[in-house]
Amino acid sequence: MRISEGGTNLTARNQYIRMCIAKTLIKLMEVKSIEDITITELVKEANVSRMTFYKYYKTKQEVLSDYMYEIVNEYMEDAKKKPEIGGLHDYKHICHCFQFFQQFSQFILILIQANMYSVIINALNNYMDTYVLPTTNRSKYELYYYAGAICNTYIKWVESGMEETPEEIAEIVYQHVKATDIQPT
Repeated sequence: MRISEGGTNLTARNQYIRMCIAKTLIKLMEVKSIEDITITELVKEANVSRMTFYKYYKTKQEVLSDYMYEIVNEYMEDAKKKPEIGGLHDYKHICHCFQFFQQFSQFILILIQANMYSVIINALNNYMDTYVLPTTNRSKYELYYYAGAICNTYIKWVESGMEETPEEIAEIVYQHVKATDIQPT
């Protein structure tokens, strides 16, 4: 179970329905712009009612934001199970980040093509605020800077077809972290 952005517990059934809506929207966005996708079309394809859609969301962008928050929460849970990856600025942690998010590259490309970068960075900033800031002595702006750098590197890596391995990208980021003297938190 996950805690939503608003702090409400969501049941597994609610989460399943929300993910069906999100995956359907993403599938539709592979062939149409988000502006050309109607709520009627979305709910019909997702096999849910309009009432169900509006129970969870006000807009299609909220659907995408919610899905991105789910991915980030999944990453956080996965990283918690792997203490061997070290802290946020450690090579193994950076590498794990690129390896984990590689599986969502198609979704990220869809967001990029829709000019929805804010969905990505807002989820990362929320992750920093919620999970990292309470456990570090770093300022929130240092964390936003780091999240932005990782995010932009990931986006450009995805856009270029992920020619480098996650390990190669992680090494580039890690070398920069070391060169700028960002110490582990």
